[in-house]
Amino acid sequence: QKPPEPAPAASGMDLLDLDDMLGGGSPAPAAPAPAAAPAAQLGGDMLLLDMDVGGSSAPAPPPQQPAHILGPMQATTAQVGAMWSSLPSERRVQIQTSLGNCQEMMFRLQSAVNVSPVEIIGTEGIAAGRVLPGNDPCFLHGKLAPPRLDMIVRCRDAGVADAVADLCTRSLS
Repeated sequence: QKPPEPAPAASGMDLLDLDDMLGGGSPAPAAPAPAAAPAAQLGGDMLLLDMDVGGSSAPAPPPQQPAHILGPMQATTAQVGAMWSSLPSERRVQIQTSLGNCQEMMFRLQSAVNVSPVEIIGTEGIAAGRVLPGNDPCFLHGKLAPPRLDMIVRCRDAGVADAVADLCTRSLS
């Protein structure tokens, strides 16, 4: 009989456990004795420990916040301009905002919407993201005239455009 394979360094941590990353609580760890018994019965496969093998563990609570829709994407203004018209879905929103300048707008877009700043020109800012889990581009253009902010979201999918525009409204108000 071969010895069991060594456990990963972060034993007991699910690599896809989004609850911890999003601020939600993770489920209580299983008691050591019941967790060891299924592993022994199933040949010591660490991946099978999460399976409910005759136990009555409660299901994990849903995450408190959704995962990011977008990931940052490095792009130049010329690249955004070249791709802008090829993206069929556009959503425009007017937001009553407390933002005072475009630097603050870009900081909030970067931290809350998870996009990369591209350029600020006067009272306008451009940001770029990629639709997760893939790489489809999503571009944002904001024109700030306090207390109003006009945002345009441009991407391939209308549902993504709506979700990003709603996120901008919540994040930039």
